[in-house]
Amino acid sequence: MKKTLCILFSILIGFASCDKINDLKTKDFYDLKLSKKTLVTVNSDKSAVVKSAENHPFSETISLDFNDLNEVKEYLNKLEAVDVTSVTCKITDLSAGEVNSLNLSVPDLNFDFDIPTVSENQALFVNFTTEQLDAIANELLQSKNLKMIISGTVTEKPVSFNIETTALVDVEVKVL
Repeated sequence: MKKTLCILFSILIGFASCDKINDLKTKDFYDLKLSKKTLVTVNSDKSAVVKSAENHPFSETISLDFNDLNEVKEYLNKLEAVDVTSVTCKITDLSAGEVNSLNLSVPDLNFDFDIPTVSENQALFVNFTTEQLDAIANELLQSKNLKMIISGTVTEKPVSFNIETTALVDVEVKVL
């Protein structure tokens, strides 16, 4: 009986050791902010008469890129897993008027979302589903970047403001 117990104990230790060895092969980074600040400028038309109730459109293409994250830059070819927990936009430094509407799209994945309430200096959450966040994470894992288009309307022009787009990500990389 002692011999059987000793063998079972040795097998248990062996399995536990394998898990520890596998843990040494990877490194996890949690709550990384993959972020891009974009300056948006809507200029006035010299020949057009500006109406005060008119909305003026804008559109900017941005790319969230793992090359911008110092924590994982050296592991770009060794990414094992990516998990995206949220995507937010934040409008800052609005020079005049208001941002009436805001839309974020991910053209490579055919995602298109209106952000219903737009406020300056507040994190505006994009209500992606869990499946959509998983698709975004897979796109980041495969291509190391995510192309997005931010569009909307403003009440006045000329106007300028910043939009900071942030994806909160967890990353697992292979270190051995």
